[in-house]
Order: sequence, then C-alpha cells, then structure tokens
Amino acid sequence: MGLPRLEKCCCFFDLQTGNIILGCLNAFLSFCLFVAMIVAAVELGTMERDTATEMGLFMNEEAIELDAKLSGLYAVAVILVFMFLAKLLFDVFFVIGVIMERKGIIKAYYIMWTAFMILSTFTFFLNWKYWGVKMVLTEVIFLGINIYSVLVCHSFYVQLNMREEV
Repeated sequence: MGLPRLEKCCCFFDLQTGNIILGCLNAFLSFCLFVAMIVAAVELGTMERDTATEMGLFMNEEAIELDAKLSGLYAVAVILVFMFLAKLLFDVFFVIGVIMERKGIIKAYYIMWTAFMILSTFTFFLNWKYWGVKMVLTEVIFLGINIYSVLVCHSFYVQLNMREEV
C-alpha cells in the first residue's frame, strides 16, 4: 500500500498547476522560516554572550547549565538556518522542474522533501517548548502544507510515469 493518489490539487487545479502553486508557497514559507531562524540564532547568540558577561567571574552551576542550554539552542538554530536555505533552493528548482516536466528533478525533490520533513518535525518536537507561539504556529502550518504537498508531488510524479507508458 502506498500513498494516496490525488487527481486534482485543492479540488480544482490540475496537478501540474497545483505543484507550481504549492512549490511557490513552500518557497515563500521556507524563506520566512529562513529569516525567522536567522533572527532566532542572532537572539540566542546575543543572549549567550550577555549571560556570560553578566555572570562574569561568578560561574556557578546554574550559569554553566544556562550557558549549555543556550549553546545547544544556538547550534540548532544555526543548523535550521542552513536547512531552510537548502529547502528554499530546492523549492525553486522544483518549480522549474514541474514547469519543464522533468521527472528526475521531481523525484529528487520528493525524496528531499520527505527527508526534510522528517528532520524538521524531529527538531521541532525536540525544541518546541523553547520557541514562541508565533514560531510554533508557523512551523505547524509549514508541516501541514508539506504533508499535503508531498501527496500532490507524488501524484504528479505517478501521472508523469503513466503518461510515458501510454
């Protein structure tokens, strides 16, 4: 049993148009999350330096623990910055691949999309309690759109394969 196959995107667009729309929407959301993670990384980096200077020579156990947490969050934020930059570039190539109907690009994007979604979900659930409400809501919407987009992408890829067999 595989993924469900859709005939239309959003009930009235054909799959190619739907993939172009969802690819552009995902590129926009990837860009928004890329910028948000840059801001989060800068804020965490600033907080890390501020706590280190505030504590000065009085590094007690609490200060070391807080510094370790901030360093971990900063590292995750930097990793997510690079992940969302890569996702943004893949989104742009995907839209070009759908317009040109290149199965190789669509298949590579489908595999990357699935892997990225798993990684993004994993890092989100590990760190959701440290982010603000806006960041959590943005990530949940982003993941929901990604799940639907994976289904539309897979359906279009299957449709392209069936078109060549005939």
